[in-house]
Amino acid sequence: MSASLAESVQQDIIKLITTNELNPGDKLPTEYELADKLNVGRSTIREAVKALASRNILKIKQGSGTFVSPGMGITKDPLGLSLICNDVNLAFDMINVRIIFEPEMAALAAINATKDDCMKIGTACTIVEDLIKNNEEYSKADSSFHEAIARASGNKIINRIVKVIHSSIQKNIFVTEDSLRNDTLIYHRQIVNAIKEHDVTGARCGMIMHLNNLRNFMTIKKRETR
Repeated sequence: MSASLAESVQQDIIKLITTNELNPGDKLPTEYELADKLNVGRSTIREAVKALASRNILKIKQGSGTFVSPGMGITKDPLGLSLICNDVNLAFDMINVRIIFEPEMAALAAINATKDDCMKIGTACTIVEDLIKNNEEYSKADSSFHEAIARASGNKIINRIVKVIHSSIQKNIFVTEDSLRNDTLIYHRQIVNAIKEHDVTGARCGMIMHLNNLRNFMTIKKRETR
């Protein structure tokens, strides 16, 4: 089997996913059905599926079939941050990156969010609130909250960037204090309310205050490591 054929079949499968608007977790047709549909041998399909699984586009579940990966092509550590040792400085740099674009992301969400988007953002916010109030770890839920805002922005590139950034954040855990957790509750709810009311300035300012508060906290932590 030529490399060009394998690559071509990979692109055909990706096109099948996008054309049929398959979502993360949706099941693909069987190997036999794909081979028949794309007019290639089953061995070619197997190689293409394995390649797409290695790119985190597909997920193979033995005995169940092949599914669209929740990561949708984003690897677990796309920026290679696990190779950088200084967690405090790294977290500080990450916050600075987020401050560059997340306030405008929130502003776009205030403009473009549908009722369904607002409901999902509100639900994600409530999950974070419950975890914080129960003194449980909430970084994954926090990422889901910000990713819900990214989807509501209506900008597909921002949506992908936020997934990359927050998948990397999961690799870099830093200690939070009660004051920071409580501030998170306040700022998250402020952002949610602004987006629901289509208050562009409120959403933008809420995100700026949220991330600046986090940056101020990390600035103190960074000084303590010197």
